[in-house]
Amino acid sequence: MPKKKQSPRQGKLNKKQIQAQKKKQQQRWVILASTVIILVLVFGIVAIVTQNNQSSDSEGNMTSDPNTNSSQNSGEPKKIDYTGQPMMGKKEAPVKIAEFGDYQCPICRQFTLNIFPELKKDFIDTGKVKFYFFNYTVIGEDSVLAANAAESIYHNYPNKFWEFHELLYKKQGQENQWVTKELLKKLANQVVPNLNKKQLTWDLDQLSYKDELNKDKNIGASVQVTGTPTLFINGKMVSTQDTFNYDHLKQLIDQAVNAGE
Repeated sequence: MPKKKQSPRQGKLNKKQIQAQKKKQQQRWVILASTVIILVLVFGIVAIVTQNNQSSDSEGNMTSDPNTNSSQNSGEPKKIDYTGQPMMGKKEAPVKIAEFGDYQCPICRQFTLNIFPELKKDFIDTGKVKFYFFNYTVIGEDSVLAANAAESIYHNYPNKFWEFHELLYKKQGQENQWVTKELLKKLANQVVPNLNKKQLTWDLDQLSYKDELNKDKNIGASVQVTGTPTLFINGKMVSTQDTFNYDHLKQLIDQAVNAGE
């Protein structure tokens, strides 16, 4: 049977249909490709934001974050062993304040140089508070070296400890770069003119006070310290917000003083 001849009109229609189908397919591929690109961008942005948040959290935990400590000055007081710790104030002062700090922590530096002088003037010098310092070395090996130097000064020249303590924070530099044995010996000699340099050199080389540093860190862990600086007023942890708002901190200390009277 002879094949039926296709009319010119039908040929044109078929071509248009084919072109329309191709156009639809192209549109589908464009839509699909666009969707994939958008999804990749969205997931990429989410990953970057998540990574940045995790990085910020990590930095906060180690340097203490103006710190990760967000709990309020409430609840049952923690039992803190103050034995053998550097203490400023009168022994009969009714209120004990403990600070857990790291000499490399920039937020600890801020507390020591800006908040502590007010606290000292209002409460330590007036006989209301005795203040203790605990080494909580979390940032790196340089933190341990600086803390070991401070322990050496405390055990050999106890009356010079707080001066050396403050000087370390004043000379604080870039994290894990500024602490050297030579610098520590130089600062110690500024504070202690009759410094036994051989003894300090030995203490730095041998990390003579690593047991004391481990003890401090274990005490901090036992009372749930997670960052530096962390303060306790008569065993009650102080929030970071209150630590760096002196009006609030003063109210908390006043409450503790009044409760002890």
